[in-house]
Amino acid sequence: MKCPKCAASLSPLPANDVTLDKCHSCDGIWLDYGELKKLRESGAQGIEQDLEEQFGNPAAPMQNLDGYLRCPCCDDKGLRSIYVSYIKPVRVDRCPSCYGMWLEKNELDTLLQDKKQLDNIKVEKSLKDLLAGLIKKMR
Repeated sequence: MKCPKCAASLSPLPANDVTLDKCHSCDGIWLDYGELKKLRESGAQGIEQDLEEQFGNPAAPMQNLDGYLRCPCCDDKGLRSIYVSYIKPVRVDRCPSCYGMWLEKNELDTLLQDKKQLDNIKVEKSLKDLLAGLIKKMR
């Protein structure tokens, strides 16, 4: 597969139970449909940093692209910008056909951190509700 941003080859790399397709030239990541959800549910953090430490950043030749970002999986499908978030919006590019997503450098870690913040808010709310219920019963 070719990078939608710079046309360098994407390298399949393992991250938890998902195989990410990473561009070593521009540091973008392609996620197939459902892979972001799996990574968020796993609670993983710092995946992009881990990939850099494990696999480095080997040189990858860039090529010129004409026009818009194109899906590396679908023939000639342009990617569309959407916002993905629980708390802090992150703009990503998604294929309208296969629903794969192109993430620029650091966007994956930002989305995973966003999910962690949401989980912390849920826990805090649950604890507050639990304590309020206990206090109510004690009266």
